[in-house]
Amino acid sequence: MRWLLPLIFVLACNRVPPAVPVPQTVARAAEPGDAQRMRAAAVTIHFANGTWTPGDAQVGLDRLQVAAVFGDLERGDVGVLADLVGRSSAGLPAPELDTCVRLADPAHNLGPRPGAPPLAYMQLLDVGNVELRAGKQALPLRVQMVPNLFEAARGVRYDVEQDMSRSWLAAGALHVVATGGDGVAPFDVAIDVPRPVRVTWVGSNPVRSGQVPVPPADEDLTLRWGSVDGTADLDLLLGADVPAGLGWLHCRLKDDGEFTVPKALASLLPPHSTEHPWLARLSRSREVPMPGFEALPLRLELSDSAWLQ
Repeated sequence: MRWLLPLIFVLACNRVPPAVPVPQTVARAAEPGDAQRMRAAAVTIHFANGTWTPGDAQVGLDRLQVAAVFGDLERGDVGVLADLVGRSSAGLPAPELDTCVRLADPAHNLGPRPGAPPLAYMQLLDVGNVELRAGKQALPLRVQMVPNLFEAARGVRYDVEQDMSRSWLAAGALHVVATGGDGVAPFDVAIDVPRPVRVTWVGSNPVRSGQVPVPPADEDLTLRWGSVDGTADLDLLLGADVPAGLGWLHCRLKDDGEFTVPKALASLLPPHSTEHPWLARLSRSREVPMPGFEALPLRLELSDSAWLQ
């Protein structure tokens, strides 16, 4: 057995010491929804050449409206954010140029529109004081708690409305400026103002005081407008509200001064009368990104309306 001693000695000298636990930092797994959350904004500026409606004595108020919300939300809830500023068409596929699609419920104003509830909790951010600026003019936006449309949405909405505001279009650019807050840095986002638009003729009849007769049912419906601007988008909303169904046409137009709605397509709209006329709203719009927010862009719309009786 003496021959085993050298071997035992070698094994003892080369014995591996027991492992000593080494502290390790384990990364915390992300919550299931964390990767899907985003910072988004929905800001819309709308100028209307008059806001006359049937039975209203006021004509040509030149109304300027601004609505804005800023949110931390699930990516799938961007459409809910758009609903809070009345942009129901956000995310819908746009028609091909010089074509129309039928809609059930287009947006007419910038008020909150109750749609589908959010998929997850939505925090609407208070980004400080927000103003619309043009040259030396400044218009502060009001801060209001979001109407209780959804239990899963909490926070504030910014808005303002002002009549006799045509001078705001003369500055050439509008700025949305915020002092910052809720983790959002101060920002100043500028957007160039496109040319205003006016509906001048419907068929063979000029538009007078925002009203015009509807062409006969056996004729196409042709609209003409003054001032052509090839740098912005042009859209037409034509139709009337109905309790259910597709009461509207949304048309994307080539900005060349004239567009014809085929009589077969116009015949799909609800019946019209003096008490229940069709509304034709022509809008020229432009969008720019909102730095610091993944969606949606800042949108500026200049519109003119005519009631077809």
